[in-house]
Amino acid sequence: MLIWAGVIFVSIIFVELARLNWMLATSLKREIKIGEATGSGLRGDPPLVSVVVPARDEADNIEASVWALLQSDYPRLEVVVVDDRSKDDTLGIVSRLAVEDPRITVFRLEELPSGWTGKTHAMYFGARRAKGEIILFTDADTELSRGAISLALAFLQENKLDMLSMLPQFAKRGFSENAVYPHLALGFSYFYPLIDVNDPSKPAALASGCFIMIKRTTYEKLGTWSRFKTEISEDVALSKAVKAQGARLTVVRGGDLVRTKPFAGVADVCRFWKRTFYGGLEKSALRVTRLLGNYVFLSLLFVLFFWSGASVLFGHGSAPLVLLLSISALAAAEVIVPLGLLVKQEQGGWWYSLTAPLGLAISAWVALSTLFAIAKGTGIQWRGSQYK
Repeated sequence: MLIWAGVIFVSIIFVELARLNWMLATSLKREIKIGEATGSGLRGDPPLVSVVVPARDEADNIEASVWALLQSDYPRLEVVVVDDRSKDDTLGIVSRLAVEDPRITVFRLEELPSGWTGKTHAMYFGARRAKGEIILFTDADTELSRGAISLALAFLQENKLDMLSMLPQFAKRGFSENAVYPHLALGFSYFYPLIDVNDPSKPAALASGCFIMIKRTTYEKLGTWSRFKTEISEDVALSKAVKAQGARLTVVRGGDLVRTKPFAGVADVCRFWKRTFYGGLEKSALRVTRLLGNYVFLSLLFVLFFWSGASVLFGHGSAPLVLLLSISALAAAEVIVPLGLLVKQEQGGWWYSLTAPLGLAISAWVALSTLFAIAKGTGIQWRGSQYK
């Protein structure tokens, strides 16, 4: 009886995975490639683009990030770096760069006002001092390619957008980026698929803080970052407000145009996604429970696959058990094969998809810890601050 229950369970998972893989394939087929989609280029006189870079203890990354901005082929650029209470040499590094290039302006924040998250306040401060009619918010550990800003602005103009966000690739990929990150990212995209995010008629919205290009008029009409000063996932909150206002938002994969540093390890990627789940899913226990259920069900699929496989291998296989093994093997392939193709597309090693059971188990733990944080009302720790 239990084996037949397993057969029914795995059959349901198999059908649902087929549906989700079809949706993923459709989304990838219709996905916008910004370099290819940009045709005639910039129109008229190029507007001033103000790049706002919030930085806190980024001495290891800030020079490469700002240097990449200065190599941009875009002709009218200012770089506003906001040092947010750094305790390392971040300020010294950007101050030296500012002496070498007048396009850089550096500000130092000594205190965080009550009721603000640190990054949001730094971006708000920088945007207030920026002069451009187009504002680009990026991170201090992100490097843009030489043509990224020109291509992005041309795309923004051609498509009459109010905001454009590009999802980054990793500068280097290791175990965390190949075996763990994809499961967490796909879990989040279950709620915010790009095909829906880029559909003006649907409320789904997201953005990446690595690259947010927005018209100043839109930014100010939204209420600036002060409207989102308590948001831990401020990029997602901003994107939702843009769509709710009826403004035009597009999110694309940046590929080689936008690269961010890899995670320090599995614990680092788990902290990042716990923060994203907590804020991006709007502290909804129901949504996080659904996310947790997805990871648990897929983990159980692999448990049944390994158990039935071991049973058949050691000669204990009845007909129902062989059926369970067959269906679970097909369902497992529906996880492993698309995952391998996706990781390969992101310039990672496809063989990491074979670690799917471990990646799913880690993802389930992240979702569970997020659910506990919501249920207990304790909030989460992020970069030395407590958020509720």
